[in-house]
Amino acid sequence: MARRIHVAEVRVGPLTLDASEAHHVRDVLRLNVGDTVEVFDDGGQAAKATLASVDAGSVTLHVQELIEQPARSGIEITIASAVPKGDRADWMIEKLSELGVARFIPLVTERSVVHPTGKSKSDRWTRLAIESAKQSHRTGVMQIDPLTPMADVLKTATTAWFMSTQGAATPITMLLRSPSGPTTLMVFVGPEGGWADEEITHFNAVGAIGVALTPTILRIETAAVATAAVLGCWSIPAQQCGD
Repeated sequence: MARRIHVAEVRVGPLTLDASEAHHVRDVLRLNVGDTVEVFDDGGQAAKATLASVDAGSVTLHVQELIEQPARSGIEITIASAVPKGDRADWMIEKLSELGVARFIPLVTERSVVHPTGKSKSDRWTRLAIESAKQSHRTGVMQIDPLTPMADVLKTATTAWFMSTQGAATPITMLLRSPSGPTTLMVFVGPEGGWADEEITHFNAVGAIGVALTPTILRIETAAVATAAVLGCWSIPAQQCGD
């Protein structure tokens, strides 16, 4: 299987890699002139390419032909989530990307403990999403949004679920029995202290569905990744999910 290289835009013809990808090709993968790779961009385009030059100054490719991408199946998923502490957030970003989540929105909630701001954190998460896209051979790169208040994100949602431990929450298995689900879905994952009453009121006001994933209380990253995994198997053939 060809190595995958991330580029700003896939186009047929000559292409010069940026410094980071050039270093990866030259010094980590140790590829040589004539080797074949697959290039991909954030938007989901991919193509076959051949290394044209590999030297200390630059790495250039010749992009030969676009790779036809399969029609998207399942749901385009956005995870809007409170942020866990430390390395747990990095792990969550990596796994959500592997599972094909289209977009991640870090949330400010009333009971949030972590409010990551600054370009360094955003850049790190973007790098993790790119590296995960290379490894998992997913289409495109997961979009990482800036830290945003929950109420502001909710205004942009068309179909929304919020993960809930309340007794009135609908078991996710009940929702998955529908013969046809939404084409896009935003899932809200709260902080470990739970949603505040005012936030529940906001969800109810826009018709968001409270969803129960398990009978246990999950950490933020566990709830986010487990939900993405379950949804990734919705609306695609059962045999592709090991059933």
